[in-house]
Amino acid sequence: MVEQGMNAAGGLREEASPHLTSSTHEMTSKDQIVILIGLNALYIGFGMVMGMVNGGLPTVMRAQGVGIGAAGWLYILYLPFGLTFLWAPLIDRLKLPFLSHRLGWIVCMQILAAFILLIVGFMEGLALWGLFGLGLSIAFAIATMDIALDALAVQCVRSDWRPIAAATKLSALSVGVMIGGGAFVALFQTLGWQTIFSLMVGVLVLLLIPALFLKKYDVQAQKTIVTIKQSKASLFQLLRQGKTRNRLLLLVFICCVIFPLAGLNRLMLIDIGVSVEKIGWIVGTLGPLSMLATSVLSVPLMRFQGLLKSAYLFLVLTFIAVAALLYGFYHLHMTIAVMGTVLTGAGISGIYIVVTSKIIGWSVGTQPATDYAVYYGLGRFTSTLMTVGAAQIIPFLGWGMFYSLGVFGLLAVLFILYNLIGNKE
Repeated sequence: MVEQGMNAAGGLREEASPHLTSSTHEMTSKDQIVILIGLNALYIGFGMVMGMVNGGLPTVMRAQGVGIGAAGWLYILYLPFGLTFLWAPLIDRLKLPFLSHRLGWIVCMQILAAFILLIVGFMEGLALWGLFGLGLSIAFAIATMDIALDALAVQCVRSDWRPIAAATKLSALSVGVMIGGGAFVALFQTLGWQTIFSLMVGVLVLLLIPALFLKKYDVQAQKTIVTIKQSKASLFQLLRQGKTRNRLLLLVFICCVIFPLAGLNRLMLIDIGVSVEKIGWIVGTLGPLSMLATSVLSVPLMRFQGLLKSAYLFLVLTFIAVAALLYGFYHLHMTIAVMGTVLTGAGISGIYIVVTSKIIGWSVGTQPATDYAVYYGLGRFTSTLMTVGAAQIIPFLGWGMFYSLGVFGLLAVLFILYNLIGNKE
């Protein structure tokens, strides 16, 4: 099972800190189901915005004749998702004057993101720099919402439900990505700018309804750590531990290998002649569906095969997918290239489900928002920079060299996964 995470404040393991976990132990399976429904409704909205930023806009821009390097700069909009660890301590320290601690931040930030999206929808002719600024504001708001959401998950999900929580999170994100990175791309020209963004606003608001039922669990979780001085939440409490720093370095390397391999494939498909509509409907639909299948499969895999073997199985799938991408590119075989794109997303998602199930345990403590944001966000940040950098050098190296280097990177990931989760389950 998942290793019990270390307390960031004092290096205590979860089982040594009953005052931090008694609330989850008292929760029934019915409570856990209600919690997962509320959490995953919000993860759908988060995935929708991520899909729009990560898969939607760069694809549309590339199809309109923008260069790979220029389209790649749009991934900068993803940076707030990777920088959340900088302001995560504030989420641990401060409670807004309404609702409960985590839920207050969640509702406030989701409504703010929806409001800015509505502004974008009615400002189609705004200068590019203005739209970029609004896009960064949306990313900042939804990323801040995600900090509080992840902290709520860490506090309310029982240890025996963590693999299920990690898998269902991917399922919810996949549904959101299907909307933001699939339907957004496929229907953009048909429905138009204002309609697309207005629909996204409506979805974000509706997804808040199930989350409102989480208030009592948030209050209950907060009561278990009220005796701890949570106001001292700090990034440095986590970073001063040698074991934590080692985990972070390994996580960063894994993310810098796997996420550029998954993130740039749509640009390659455009380059070999696949239409935007096909990318939107086929990749934008089959990709998230394959990740849904991965999330369903990962639960019994992790339970019966263990974390390391499960990660290795998904790594093998990723190797096969990259081989398909290489073949599809060199032979201009669109079908195989599309299959490789879909399978890459599935394999990499499987690897990260395993890693996420560990992160949830590592983040248990008095500052769950901070700890989770560092583990999860630092990898996002560095892999985003790597993706942007890769987009700048691909015109010089070529797609073939990019994927070949990716194969060597995956070989290194094989050994890193053993050091990160092997013999520690």
